Amino acid sequence: MLWVGQFGVVEGEAGERTPWVGVFPDPSPGEGASDLYLVVEPVLPGSEEFCAELAEAIGRVFHRRKASLTGGLLRALQAAHADLLQWNRKSLKEHRVATGVSCLAVRGQEAYLAQVAPASASFYRQGILWPLAPAIPDAAEPLGLYEEFWPHFSRFELAEGDRLLLFSPNLAETLSPQELAATLALPAEETLPALYRQARALPNCGALLVAVLPQPSPHPCSGQAP
Repeated sequence: MLWVGQFGVVEGEAGERTPWVGVFPDPSPGEGASDLYLVVEPVLPGSEEFCAELAEAIGRVFHRRKASLTGGLLRALQAAHADLLQWNRKSLKEHRVATGVSCLAVRGQEAYLAQVAPASASFYRQGILWPLAPAIPDAAEPLGLYEEFWPHFSRFELAEGDRLLLFSPNLAETLSPQELAATLALPAEETLPALYRQARALPNCGALLVAVLPQPSPHPCSGQAP
């Protein structure tokens, strides 16, 4: 069972819903349904104003065209990239915008993470922490600045106890690997408050946690002999 929580900080004010974090459940739930989670990182001055709209556009395109999780992620990010490129071509240099992004698509126990720099995420399993950031040249530059890009994909088979954290790079920089591992080892409902204690000194940031919890035990039937 998945547990999902999020928070963001905007101009020093904390909130559950902010422009940097997006949660887009499948509008057609059922077998084969997939959900999308993302954290957007503004890069150039003025990019903050585009983050909420960009997140909504990525979620909309992903759910409209997703024969596969990776295909849906790629098409959604390509559409967002094209929109930003079009804006930048018509804008003065000082008005150009760009963003990094971490997008997580989950279907059942299968999950794919697509990242374009700057972007930060971490995967935690049984005491081991894996930092996740774009590591291929085509994902090293933000959306909106250059013609060509390709997101860095990571695949996961989720298991009970796993944690996947998407968070702003400036928040990631405030935590050592040891501190982050200890935070992700906490019960899911305690992890985000612990992260927020680190984030509250930052003017802007966001975090989204996906945790795999044990399946609830079925209730025994009443009135039956053991």
